[in-house]
Amino acid sequence: MKICFITRMARIALSIGSLASAIALADTPVGGDSISAIQFELAAENPQQFGFTLSAPEIAARVRGNLAEWEYPFPDSGPYSHGLRARIGEITHSDTPVGFSFSNGNSDPRAMDFQKADVLPVECSLSRVDNGAVIAEAKSTFSAHSLSAEHGQAHVTDKLVDQVSTACLNLLEDLPRPQSQTRVHTSLFKPKWMPDVRVEVKEVPVAPVGDAAAKAIKPNNVEVKKEIIIHNQGTPVIFTFGHERR
Repeated sequence: MKICFITRMARIALSIGSLASAIALADTPVGGDSISAIQFELAAENPQQFGFTLSAPEIAARVRGNLAEWEYPFPDSGPYSHGLRARIGEITHSDTPVGFSFSNGNSDPRAMDFQKADVLPVECSLSRVDNGAVIAEAKSTFSAHSLSAEHGQAHVTDKLVDQVSTACLNLLEDLPRPQSQTRVHTSLFKPKWMPDVRVEVKEVPVAPVGDAAAKAIKPNNVEVKKEIIIHNQGTPVIFTFGHERR
């Protein structure tokens, strides 16, 4: 079990780059936009693939409520400044999704089916309402193990709401925002909905040591390290990248 866990953690570390590259920011600077009201839309390519007809308006309303708990503006009516569109794709047999996932399959690394699973793609895009310019777009994949009809319509609906909410939250959290719009994590910020896995990438200033500590360092010369935090339902996992100076 320990070997399996270590192997999974290594795969997660290698997959972080794939997740970060999946989120593409357009040339339009978000910092110059005032995201005052977001209209959410949901599209599904093949809703019958889950074995029953799902209610897209119900899923969209619940996703909108989850994102609003993270202090993003999702009013019930316009006018809107931006539009957030999510698209649920078709389940395919492909590479396992980024994050923690467990599946039964061929354990031979030489096999064609090694580390393959049924996955559901979810695409999210944020655009301006006035000119339709796309600001950011992202594509995420999730395990489709719990999306079969045998689990029941209520369970499948709950999983889809969680997966679409997670995909769109990752996109919104990665948007560059002015300091005045940065969320302050205080004891009052307690959203009811939490994603299973959320990846946060940030830069952390490095405290000077040795001779450098005795010297005045200009603000533009402060050394920073990249820190990747995997938030989950338990203890967060933190990866730090940069020079280790002693």
